[in-house]
Amino acid sequence: MIFSVIVMLILEAFVLAGLFFSRVTGVPLVSLDLPMLMLNAVLAIVILSALRGWREAGFNAPSQWKKMSLFLVPLALLIGPTLFFQPQLPEPAKIVVLIIVTLLIGFQEEAIFRGILLSAFRPQGVMKAVLISAALFGIIHINSLFVGRDPIFVLSQIIASFLGAIGLGALRIRTNTVVPLVLLHAFNDFVQFSATGGMEAGDVALYIPVLKVVISGLMALYGFYLLRGYKEETTSAAE
Repeated sequence: MIFSVIVMLILEAFVLAGLFFSRVTGVPLVSLDLPMLMLNAVLAIVILSALRGWREAGFNAPSQWKKMSLFLVPLALLIGPTLFFQPQLPEPAKIVVLIIVTLLIGFQEEAIFRGILLSAFRPQGVMKAVLISAALFGIIHINSLFVGRDPIFVLSQIIASFLGAIGLGALRIRTNTVVPLVLLHAFNDFVQFSATGGMEAGDVALYIPVLKVVISGLMALYGFYLLRGYKEETTSAAE
């Protein structure tokens, strides 16, 4: 728990430092997105390297390749509804930047929350590890308040992040790898940013956060289903 608090405080310090730098220098906060994401990614790399925990965090091949079929449901839930609204690709000059940004988001968030923190709590039990890491993932999205987001939108973002993380955590446990989660996360963000006008988007329509909460709720149910199956497999193996 102390370790997780330290990690969360470091992440929060990066955000506050970015806000302070933006206010002092007048540099738009959105221009600091990439440097801050890189700081988070470096933090994940340093922790994983220092603890020699890359494999324990899931940076390895899946235990069974046939379990990759478990990603079909989240792929449909996360990507399908967004594609339904026919997102427009950004300008060619921005595509490369958006790909880099979304890959960084996917790597640092999955490495820290589904890799480092979930592994840290795993000795306390799989379900508890998934729920605690998901709760921390939801809490970190409070940072959106600091950049001027509407409180109602931020609340929906926290709820959606918590619920969705239950499904992602369950997938991490069942497949024994975090790499597909990084790619899924990055692709989902790329499509969503394309649909909502990119990371610089201001106000969004009310149906978007509502839809995200609903989809994330379905992801949570899928996660509970996967974890129930995991428990049954563990019990059977012990017997």
